[in-house]
Amino acid sequence: MAETPRTIEKRVKSAMPLYITALSIIVFGLIFPLYKIWGILLVSCLGVATYFISKSIFKDKIITVDVAPEYKTGVPELDKALTEADAHIVTLRKLNDKIPDEKLTAAIDRMVSSGEGILSELSKNPTKARSMRRFLTYYLPTSVKLMEGYALQQDAGYKGENLTEIKNRIEANAETIARSFETSLDSLYAGEAIDISSDIAVLDSMVNTKTPFINSNKE
Repeated sequence: MAETPRTIEKRVKSAMPLYITALSIIVFGLIFPLYKIWGILLVSCLGVATYFISKSIFKDKIITVDVAPEYKTGVPELDKALTEADAHIVTLRKLNDKIPDEKLTAAIDRMVSSGEGILSELSKNPTKARSMRRFLTYYLPTSVKLMEGYALQQDAGYKGENLTEIKNRIEANAETIARSFETSLDSLYAGEAIDISSDIAVLDSMVNTKTPFINSNKE
């Protein structure tokens, strides 16, 4: 399964060697006669030596930069849908860092992995997008809303019978949601239509439960 690239490594050069070299040239220029050729050559050599010495001390840094994949399938509507879906997957990644429950975290990892695989495959084979429309427009964003609500409750410490119930239901059904993501991905490679109506029913039942942190935008 090919995953959508999320980060790249970038080399950042330190500016210190240049500053130190410039300063050294000024200092050496005050010490040695720059109006003579040998003085100019000596200061130049000392400047070069200073640069390489300082460069060995202040080494370049390698940093990791987040990269949003660019979708160019030739179908503007699909590109927009894939971009929005990718944003949802990024949100899932961030939410996962806030959720302490190990089982739920493992389920979200599976959602992210499968979701990235789906976007990667659709970007390569746009003709398969029709079969994933419900996943892209409802299942994925609704799953994200559920996890956002869960994380919000964790951060704010909301309490109440209704909130506790929805939290418990999310934990209990995380496996079902993750499995539906994986089933959706498998169907793309198998070229088969799938029926996840029962899984969607699970989402519907949770979303339709009256709670202050989840609103359904089901199409």
